[in-house]
Amino acid sequence: MTTRQLLLAPVIVCSVVLAFGRTASAEVKVEGRPDAVHLEVHDASLHDVLAALQERFNLRYRTVDALEAPMTGVFDGPLRRVVARLLSGHDYAMQVTADGIDVLVLTSQSSSATVVAAVTPASAARPPLTAAERRHYDSGHLR
Repeated sequence: MTTRQLLLAPVIVCSVVLAFGRTASAEVKVEGRPDAVHLEVHDASLHDVLAALQERFNLRYRTVDALEAPMTGVFDGPLRRVVARLLSGHDYAMQVTADGIDVLVLTSQSSSATVVAAVTPASAARPPLTAAERRHYDSGHLR
C-alpha cells in the first residue's frame, strides 16, 4: 500500500460511519389510539415520524419538503395535536375529517438542522376542545 492509500482508508471509513451512523440509531415508537397518542422519537427524521403515524393511524400527508431534519422528543395527546407539535416550525395545512387527518406540509420556516421537542408542561395553553372531546370530557372519561 502506498502512503496515499494508507491516509485515504481512515477518511473513507469515517465517511461511511458518519453517513450511516445516524440512520442506524433512529427510533420511532407509536402507541395508543387517535384520541390518545404516545409517540417517542429518538434521532429520526420528520419524514420517518409521519410515515410511522400514517402506518398506525388514518393520517395522510403530502409534502414538497424533504423533512430530513433529525428530531428527538416525547409527544402525548390527540393525534391532531401531536401532528401540530411535530410540524411546529413548518408551514402546513391540516384538515381533520371523520375519515382521518390530511396534512399538506409546504416548507420549513427555519433552516435549523436539529429539532428537539420537550414534554409539554402542564401550564401550556391548549387549543379548544372539539365537540366530541368536550362530550368525552363532560362524561368524565378524559384524564
